[in-house]
Amino acid sequence: MHFLKLLPVAAIFMLLSLPVFAQQHQQMNSSQSQKIEGIPKGWNVRFDHASADGSDVEFTVNNGVLHFNADAKGAAIYYKPEMRASGSFSVNGTFSQLEKTHHPEAYGLFIGGNNLQKDNQQYLYFLIHQGGKFLIKRRTGDHTETIVDWKASDAVHALGNASSVTNKLEIKRTNDAVTFWANGQQVKRIPASQLKYLDGIAGLRINHHLNVKVTGFKLDK
Repeated sequence: MHFLKLLPVAAIFMLLSLPVFAQQHQQMNSSQSQKIEGIPKGWNVRFDHASADGSDVEFTVNNGVLHFNADAKGAAIYYKPEMRASGSFSVNGTFSQLEKTHHPEAYGLFIGGNNLQKDNQQYLYFLIHQGGKFLIKRRTGDHTETIVDWKASDAVHALGNASSVTNKLEIKRTNDAVTFWANGQQVKRIPASQLKYLDGIAGLRINHHLNVKVTGFKLDK
């Protein structure tokens, strides 16, 4: 108290306000990823790279067509918080890869998203790449668990020597199972009892170095 008596009033006010300023700064940091400049209104993004920002991806929405053009740090998930489902539902979209990448880069759908802006984020995702293969994984925080490793399927259209390739992807959940579909063909069925993170937000995952358009992205409950 003797120390405080020797300080000017303004200095005392600053000292007493530090905890408040620190709390406000922490709150701003925790929501910063939800207000990234350049991301269309209503959409949220979570980049894999902590240093990434809106300049690492061109994301536009035009008449329901979503266009993603991501650079080296642009791997991310994209979602609308209101696209949340439980019980039986289906999420689907048609993906067009517009350029071939040097290495096969993945893109697709996720379900069961929770805590998506926190350290304990979690979701289940279904991806494909230009080589005609699909992958199913689960993310918990920074840890990912492979459920189905990269597997070739005739149902997934490969890019080959073409300049672009289009695939319609879908995840269906019922009380009994979760099924994964490519171009109208089921590529995997997994009993629901063997999976976690089925209830939650549905969204998109687009890795880096990709130029991809998505049409018809929707959640049917």
